[in-house]
Amino acid sequence: MVWREWWNRFLASDPALRRLRTAIRVTLSVALTLAIMLPLLARWGLPLPQALLGAVVAINCSLGINEPDRRQQQLTHLLMPLPTTLSVLLSTATAPIPVLQSALFLVVIFAATYVRRFGSRWFPLGMVAFMGYFFTMFLRPQLAHVPALLAAAVCGALAALVLRFAVLRDDPAGVLARGRRTLRAQVHGLLHAVRDVAERPESGRERRALHDRTVRLNETALMLRNTVDRLETLDESGRDVLAQRILDVELAAENLLPPAMRLIDDTPGGGAVATAIGELLAVLDTDPSRLPEATRDVAARAEQHGPPEIAPRIRRLGSGLAELAHATAAVGTDRGGAPVRRDDDEQAAEQTGLDRPEVRTAVQVTCAAAVAIVVGQLVAPGRWYWAVITAFVVFISAHSRGELLVRAWQRTAGTVLGVLAGILVASRITGDLVAEFGVILLCVFLGFYFAGYSYALLTFFITTMLGALYGMLGNFSPAVLEVRLLETAVGALAGVLAAVFVLPTRTRSLVRSNIEEFLLELRSMLRAAGTEIDESGTATGATATIRDLDDRLHQVVGSARPLTTYRWRSRRSQVERSVTALSGCAYYARNLAVQLPGAVGRTDAVSREALCEALWALADAVEAMTDDAQTGFDEAMSAAQHYAERLHDAADGTGSGPLDRTLGWLDRLTRVVADLARELEVPGAGVR
Repeated sequence: MVWREWWNRFLASDPALRRLRTAIRVTLSVALTLAIMLPLLARWGLPLPQALLGAVVAINCSLGINEPDRRQQQLTHLLMPLPTTLSVLLSTATAPIPVLQSALFLVVIFAATYVRRFGSRWFPLGMVAFMGYFFTMFLRPQLAHVPALLAAAVCGALAALVLRFAVLRDDPAGVLARGRRTLRAQVHGLLHAVRDVAERPESGRERRALHDRTVRLNETALMLRNTVDRLETLDESGRDVLAQRILDVELAAENLLPPAMRLIDDTPGGGAVATAIGELLAVLDTDPSRLPEATRDVAARAEQHGPPEIAPRIRRLGSGLAELAHATAAVGTDRGGAPVRRDDDEQAAEQTGLDRPEVRTAVQVTCAAAVAIVVGQLVAPGRWYWAVITAFVVFISAHSRGELLVRAWQRTAGTVLGVLAGILVASRITGDLVAEFGVILLCVFLGFYFAGYSYALLTFFITTMLGALYGMLGNFSPAVLEVRLLETAVGALAGVLAAVFVLPTRTRSLVRSNIEEFLLELRSMLRAAGTEIDESGTATGATATIRDLDDRLHQVVGSARPLTTYRWRSRRSQVERSVTALSGCAYYARNLAVQLPGAVGRTDAVSREALCEALWALADAVEAMTDDAQTGFDEAMSAAQHYAERLHDAADGTGSGPLDRTLGWLDRLTRVVADLARELEVPGAGVR
């Protein structure tokens, strides 16, 4: 049905409804803060705009506090008013000396960015310190008004605390339940993307959409596997079983794509193929238990009316769909037990000085803010703080020059459109207090709902909200929003200049660094698997490392996005090929990790020894592509291929299905590693 299709698309677009719940929580925390503070400020005879600081603290609490431990999150909520208080007092005390106030603003900006190096708690604390100083400059309170500002900050933190832990709790069990529905919706969307490719096999757009669906499925599965670790109602074995079931769904969906694409691309008579796929997907949607029967019927009709090769391919596709249906159903069940925490065995190497990204960013953003103050003062005296906040926020989530350029462009474009919308909205609702509050809260909700989807949309809705806000404060005019637009452009330009000329981090360098981390993770997985087989005769630990490998892959994909999304297609082909090869490595490694335990349990000592040697040799080949290389790539790859041949010889005649499947995945992983080495131009990797 149409409504079900749209509901599945909605679920697939928002894993576990995280964006929706976050937007609701942010909006309600802002509404609760304003509902408490505005009557209090009116009763005290103080300016109502001072409630804005509480709303800003509530937003930062709702979005920025992401520690894994619940008690630590609660403590951070309670600490949030402290840096806000310090920055408000500092800004108010220096207000009579504008030069000193501006200079200290730069110090606050540096400190608020630098403290992120001390852990996740310090990120939101630094943000509210910056916002407290900024809003004090914006509101220009008298010293007697400071207690009301501090009360607003406390109210905002407590409102966010109540919404997060009492009203809209993000307990792992609830996230998992919603995530399961999202996972099923992602699978549904992936299968219908396959149908769309079958109906329009020549469409590059449909094939790109299929690739995007695959990436989102992997992201959802990774989020769910991370959530499983926080389930206190499951013991360690129960969490392992559930994580394995999630991985089974992901692999079953991914393994369905090769036979489906072979059926589409290599079979004459595209109309018959599209019809066959559509019929099987309809059965999967309505009654998965009928898949074997439906597959036989569809294959029989295809055999009568279509080319001879279509029937066996339809049977393989039907078998894959049945496996996917079984895996999807299995992920809905749990096992119970006592909670056990999982510890990470490795820590990142400690960096010092300007090698630390937090230090580099702190220097860059401080220089950008200094430029924004000077130029912003020339453009609009007394309003330069809008330029500074733009220069600050474009650096918050940017890790490279390319990411910052994209964020600066998106913020400027969103502001341009937001100014036009703000003028239109304010001209219609100014003077209607209920409508103004409604528009403000609606813009907050929409802005933060779309924040994870598009930074430009967040900026658009926040700028639109300012039109209603200025109207409520009684000082709206188109010139006010025009000044914001000019200052935003100044701040974006200042950020770009700082990113280009002050300790720049090139996007390609960051991508290469993330690729190296992925390769080192893959090397560790292969080497550990070989060691486990050699020492204990088992291979159960390989699947536990898949999540870390997927984390590294998504870091690569995210850092490469400015080079793959915002450049001409002819200029981004090499980067895209490298990312595609890395995705292939992760895909084959996931399948290899799942097959290894079964293969090891059904092989003799000779085959196990050959398997260990093959895994170790391939790990050396992967390591040879990194700065940790101990041997040349050609030497390591020759050894990997030699041991793979020995393994094939040892496996001949054993009749072990798991071992044959393991060898298949190992061979594919070896080939894609060789392809990746050629893309990265590793010495000894050969040429195409």
